[in-house]
Amino acid sequence: MSEPDYDKEQLLALIAEVLDGRLDDVDRESLNDVLRESPEARRFYRKHMELHARLHLDYVGGQPAEFMPSHVFSRRQSWFSRRRLLVAAAAACFALIVGIALLRKPEPLGVNREFATVESSRAARWDSSNLPTTVGSRLKKGTLRLAEGLVTLRFDSGAQVTLEAPAELILVDPMHCTLANGIVVADIPDSAVGFRIATPSANVVDYGTRFSVIVDAATGETHTQVYEGLVEVEHPQSGEIVSLKSGQLNSADEKELREALDGANEPLGSMPLGPPMREPDWTHLETTQDAYIGISRLKGKVVHRSETLLLVKNGIPHRKTYLGFDLAGIDPARIVEAELILRLAPTGWGLASHVPDATFSVSGLLRNDLLWSDESITEETAPANVANQAGLVNTEVQKLGSFLIEQGVQRCQIKLQGESLLAFVRTHAGSNVTLILARDTAEIEDNGLVHGFASRRHPTLPAPTLAIRLTEVAD
Repeated sequence: MSEPDYDKEQLLALIAEVLDGRLDDVDRESLNDVLRESPEARRFYRKHMELHARLHLDYVGGQPAEFMPSHVFSRRQSWFSRRRLLVAAAAACFALIVGIALLRKPEPLGVNREFATVESSRAARWDSSNLPTTVGSRLKKGTLRLAEGLVTLRFDSGAQVTLEAPAELILVDPMHCTLANGIVVADIPDSAVGFRIATPSANVVDYGTRFSVIVDAATGETHTQVYEGLVEVEHPQSGEIVSLKSGQLNSADEKELREALDGANEPLGSMPLGPPMREPDWTHLETTQDAYIGISRLKGKVVHRSETLLLVKNGIPHRKTYLGFDLAGIDPARIVEAELILRLAPTGWGLASHVPDATFSVSGLLRNDLLWSDESITEETAPANVANQAGLVNTEVQKLGSFLIEQGVQRCQIKLQGESLLAFVRTHAGSNVTLILARDTAEIEDNGLVHGFASRRHPTLPAPTLAIRLTEVAD
């Protein structure tokens, strides 16, 4: 048998510190170095931590370490004593398992036993799940299908998983789940190192990190991105393994596992969209031109573009949307009401859990002679824009109103009314007007959700609409 390519005694010592809760920053970096450099060490570490987690959960009922007998985790003992005790405890548990097995067949892990909890829910709507979905519900093995919103699950191992709609997640046991499609954001503490998320095209194994996994429902392609720590992505077909550290991502499909790349925002394409909506009894003026500014570039290539959605984001890159309406022929004296109607649709870019309840502002361009084209507008040529920032030039615009989109909501109709909008439309009736849409709320972490609104080029949803109610012509 060949010698391992790592210091096994050192790794065992570091594992003991993890289990004992004594791992400091220096030792944590040492552990990351060992795991980063040796696939064999990662496999040993994963198996050791999975064994510990399963023994702890199955045979002490998931009790925290402070409720275990004090001599097992005493920090005053030498490392060799702790190691002997851990080995003895594992051997005792194994003997207990064998003894029980002689009397009766043990229950398969996770089949009839609850091992996770619905911790929180935002704007959630469920499809045909076979598990309870209310906050506080205890969950066993089964399937969750989230149609809209955000839901956070807490596994008994300590793993926290946030599901972003639309998504289908299969719960397997305290250390394992399967993502059939959609997005999960995972936060894995030391107690759940080795937690595994399987997908149709990859097995993602954690080593104490925060990361996201995205599965495209149409293609089955898997996108994995690490925000902190280390993750190992294995290709089920080839057995090939790629390690991802903080700030890196990769993708996999049925045929291949791609190499690690430095991070880029908002991986993945657009999602299916719903039917159009309209309101009667109003004069509806759709945009004559509309566009967004703030284009992301990766390795010199323009990425994250949409021909059908108008993108808005307060993050890097900042994105703002410009809407042009032709009010020629509208008599300002007849205008009694005005309403801006927008249709929010999923972009599939960014993480909803990284953006809280978000406030959006609508501003009107004060000058009508500042021309722009939706085919050529840029950060530099957009009227009243402050390049590479979320704000606008205050002296060149008038704020017309704002609206709120709750965290997790990615599909709805928005209506903006008010005296400011009405006065602006009356003042500028008879000419072309420009409205500018920006998000005031910044993302709380990188890779936050990009909000999208249907443009005039969208195949199914109506364009942004300025609805105006006019009085009858006087005799």
